Amino acid sequence: MAKLIIHDHDGHIDDLISLILLWISPETDLQVVGITSGDSFVEEAFKASIKIATFLDLETVEIAQSNESALNPFPESWRKESSLVVDLPIFSQISHKRPYQDFKGRNSLVAYSDCLKHANSKVTIVTTGPLTNIALLLEQQPKLKDNIQEIIIMGGAINVPGNVEIDNFKHKAEWNIFAHPQAFRTVLNSGVHIKLIPLDVTNLFPLNKELLISLEERGQKSKAAKLALKLWSLVSSFEYYYWDTLTSVCAIKPDLFTFKEQKIDVVTSGSSMGRTYVSLFSGRHIEIATQISKAAFEQVIIETLLMT
Repeated sequence: MAKLIIHDHDGHIDDLISLILLWISPETDLQVVGITSGDSFVEEAFKASIKIATFLDLETVEIAQSNESALNPFPESWRKESSLVVDLPIFSQISHKRPYQDFKGRNSLVAYSDCLKHANSKVTIVTTGPLTNIALLLEQQPKLKDNIQEIIIMGGAINVPGNVEIDNFKHKAEWNIFAHPQAFRTVLNSGVHIKLIPLDVTNLFPLNKELLISLEERGQKSKAAKLALKLWSLVSSFEYYYWDTLTSVCAIKPDLFTFKEQKIDVVTSGSSMGRTYVSLFSGRHIEIATQISKAAFEQVIIETLLMT
């Protein structure tokens, strides 16, 4: 039976490819997609998600959005990239089609709450942006945690430098956690089972042009493969990693990953704000992803994208 999924994302290229994977994989039954304010502007990321669903003829999933602000916003230049997605020429093919969802999305917290209350089994939450929405949900409706199977989080840097480059915070934290460290603390304290996909493992998976070449060769008849290639082309000239893609693959094929249980906490203020670390006394035991086979990861990506 496919696992029920809520995907909370912040609209960047990797988030949108993760959205495609979670939506079309037979291993996952995506219920709700919610866009949070993080590595994009919410309205543009919402438009991009609608265009992706329309282009791929996807069905049944509600697309929601939230304008709750993170404490430390991502750089504005990064957030504008979702506008590039909206304007991709490949979407000219859908100009005659009715949009997947022709109304403004509901508030993510309302959509998540409804999903968790009415699902026929426990739901896995996949987060590929700041944890603002999930923290608010658990603060406002703590009983809903009983309906959550686990939360799979792209975030944190345990034994490697962070990727925040802002003066005074440089290399101390990973962006998704730095954006709203108290939200991560709230999710930690909720008691929900957590799998963390930190920079320690994503750093091992830079954007692989060989994978893109293989996908192009094998994906001539696949709309999802063609779209993913167009999305990756927007970032292929930068130092880019499969941050969120790895996280979605963890939901699709968790057995491919090696995990280590560690007691983790986060710094919520000061010059080390957002730093995640192994703690002896505070924090909570969670599962930390440490390894996945490169070949197995790439196989899941290619096989999933070729399904549509």
